[in-house]
Formats: sequence, structure tokens, C-alpha cells
Amino acid sequence: MRASRARAGRTYHARILCCGRMDWGDDAVGPLCAAALEERRIPAVILAGNASELLEAWREARHVIVVDALVTGAPPGTLHRMALGEPGFRPEAARSSLRGPGLAQAVRLGASLHCLPESLVLFGLEGGDFEWASTPSAQVAAAMPALVEAVARHWQALVPSPRPHARRA
Repeated sequence: MRASRARAGRTYHARILCCGRMDWGDDAVGPLCAAALEERRIPAVILAGNASELLEAWREARHVIVVDALVTGAPPGTLHRMALGEPGFRPEAARSSLRGPGLAQAVRLGASLHCLPESLVLFGLEGGDFEWASTPSAQVAAAMPALVEAVARHWQALVPSPRPHARRA
């Protein structure tokens, strides 16, 4: 699995930041989503999800999609979509925020430093099993295609495909 890296001075219209770790059960939501998006030729960056990493990654983007395992109390495998500025936005539900300074802290710090992206949407699956050295639960594995499709559709709305050039006769 390839992780993209930001290049200094480069500006992105939109970025997908996939948080998580492959070896912590349902925490693999982000990296698994990134791999599936790459198969569709949609670029995604894999991050552990700490606040400084997130701030740096979205610093050069107008629109940001964050993908992470979530803990809200919903059944495992539940698909969530939350947007900054909309009712129900709970960045503290992101698994990255439960491990230490993560998405919730990045949003608060970004707001205080006036460096939030124009739009920030959090997509995730409710996790239930975060045991080290385990694979994602059956519920999360079954819900992955729906998550990938939701993220891909949102990405395509932000970054439309180039139109083929018209041929001249």
C-alpha cells in the first residue's frame, strides 16, 4: 500500500486523509479505504491521525475529507458522515482523537489559528474491536464497500473528472 506525501509549497484543491493503523482491528478503516481508493485512481494520504500531522496535511488544501474509525456508540459497521459546521459534527468520535491529540484537537487548533480548510467532511465506520494484532471485525469489513463508495462520490463532486477535448473536423 502506497501512502502519498505532501510536497512543500504545493496547493491541493481537495485531499483525502485516511487515518488509522492496519494492526489494530477496526482502526484499519482509514488505510483500507485508502487502498481501495487508490485502486480507483483516487489519491489518498495515510496518516496515523495525530493533530500536528492532520494540520500539516490540510494546510495546503481547500477541501478535506478525513476517513477514520469512529466510536459513537452506534453498532459496529455503521457508516457515518459528519461535516464541519453542520449539526452533529463530532470530531472527538474519530478513533485518532481517542489515541491522543487527533482530529478533535486539530479542528480546535486549526480554528484558533485560522487555518481550517474551506470544507472538512469526516467519513467513518463505527468500530468495535480495536485489539492490537487483530483484523477488522466482520461488520466493519462488510461495510467497507459502502464507505469507499461514499468517499469516492464526495471526492468526485469536489474534483470532477476532466472532460475529453472536442475533436475538430
